[in-house]
Amino acid sequence: MRRLSSFFAKFLIGSAALTSLGFSGLASANGYAVANIGFGNVDTEIDNESDISYSAALGYQFHRQWYVEGGYISFIDTDNDEQSISSKGPYLALLGKASSQKGELYYKLGVASVDIEHASIDSSTCGPEAAVCGYDDTIIAGLAGLGFDYYLGLQSMVRVEYTYFGGKDDFSAHIVNLGFRYNF
Repeated sequence: MRRLSSFFAKFLIGSAALTSLGFSGLASANGYAVANIGFGNVDTEIDNESDISYSAALGYQFHRQWYVEGGYISFIDTDNDEQSISSKGPYLALLGKASSQKGELYYKLGVASVDIEHASIDSSTCGPEAAVCGYDDTIIAGLAGLGFDYYLGLQSMVRVEYTYFGGKDDFSAHIVNLGFRYNF
């Protein structure tokens, strides 16, 4: 599964590079970068945990109502005396938008490759014989989101967004983000 995640990340980066080379004249008018920080709740078959999440993405408007966006998200990364949980990975999404004088309302549909790592010393989770147990897997998850980009100026926007991720092995994540978008 790690091989699939590596392939997905290389494909995403390669696609973004080719798109920027192929549409270099257009990208200056229709591209954007966004950085988000938020709160995420991740539920796996082993545990349910909440923590700070962050993401960064590049997007391109290929039609007056449509964007394509690719990025990297860290759902959760916690470490305490009893357990360590990490969920992160690249994503690719299609965004549909409706513009107004105040900003852009959008919805997002896409796919993500999520690396999940979980290590625990809790005997109720692992069994009485285990000192440390763990879970390490890469899954493909679907995503759906809704958000609003509020105009600050000609090239800058504030983003408020909710995104749901769902995949195999009972993986689900709810992410609420606040971010900054810069159009270039």
